[in-house]
Amino acid sequence: MAKAKKPNEIREEMRKQMAAKYKQDVEHWKKLARDRWENYMDATKRLADMNDENAKLKELIEAQKEWIERLMDFVNMPDEQRGAAVKEYVEHRQMSEQFRELFSPYFDALNRLNILSF
Repeated sequence: MAKAKKPNEIREEMRKQMAAKYKQDVEHWKKLARDRWENYMDATKRLADMNDENAKLKELIEAQKEWIERLMDFVNMPDEQRGAAVKEYVEHRQMSEQFRELFSPYFDALNRLNILSF
């Protein structure tokens, strides 16, 4: 025959069961909160990356639209005006290259001095 439990023993046993259940529930909710926080942080990081990428792509699109507009303006020019524009571009390009060749040693030296000043 089983020994009858006293009210204090029953109360203590129930308290232990409830404490164990409470501890288990708290651990479950803590883990769930930690997992959700990690998911939130990952999503926030991905969103920031996507916003950066989106801004870069918009900038690239604007640059390409500008290039297309300039190209269309060039294509739609009358032949005489287009020939003059090409000639001017070639002359400007040659002048820029000559300037760069002439002064690049000086600019390199200045850049090195500028780097050393930091």
